[in-house]
Amino acid sequence: MPTLHRDGCRIYWRADGDASLPALVLANSLGTDVTLWDPILDTLMQDYFVIRYDMRGHGGSDTTPGDYSLDQLTDDAQAVIAASGAPSFNFWGISLGGMVGMALGARKAVGLRKLVLSNTAAQFDKAVWVQRIEAIRQGGMAAVADAVIGRFYTPAFVQADSIGVRRMRHGVLSQSPDGYIGCCAAIRDMTLLPTLAAISAPALIVTGSQDQSTQPARGEELRANIAGSSIVSVPSAHIPVTEIPERYLAAVLPFLKS
Repeated sequence: MPTLHRDGCRIYWRADGDASLPALVLANSLGTDVTLWDPILDTLMQDYFVIRYDMRGHGGSDTTPGDYSLDQLTDDAQAVIAASGAPSFNFWGISLGGMVGMALGARKAVGLRKLVLSNTAAQFDKAVWVQRIEAIRQGGMAAVADAVIGRFYTPAFVQADSIGVRRMRHGVLSQSPDGYIGCCAAIRDMTLLPTLAAISAPALIVTGSQDQSTQPARGEELRANIAGSSIVSVPSAHIPVTEIPERYLAAVLPFLKS
């Protein structure tokens, strides 16, 4: 199991495919692990050396105590990229992963070629995250699991109760409450909006037409503040990679390959 140690935390990561291909780093949403990308992994590996990792507090990575910061999570991502040995890379992040992507872009991370910022935002009402943190402290992950799944997917997809939905629900319920809270705090406290003008890498913003967590207007805000960025909408809620994998790929791959 490939791991690295940074800032007192063991970070799980893995690389799949041919290392001679362009590197593509995939970053997960809050409450998920590297398996988030399984529905599209085989397709991506045809053209990319795919690097995935679990954010601290998630999956195979350690849960360190206390609140996390977006800078800390971005440092973790850069450590994974360095450990992979990739001299250059594309970065594709969903939700929290997209926030890390924006931070990398604003830092002008060495080797960054293109950014895919999917179902994400640069700012939130802090009260939303304060309430969610308190709910988990009082009732654990079970207190928020139904609401999380209800935001991840459209009502019809949830009602169909596919294997993908069951798997995601199990993952949310198995998530470390402390790790989830730590990352919630990073989102609560982030100040990304003033940094977006510093992003110079080509960026594609992906919005979900039925996304209630990061509504399409949030994506338009990113487009307005990231020079030269483009935007595309897909017919999904917050996690299109599970719900509409083929259409999601069709929306993103032309940008990565251009």
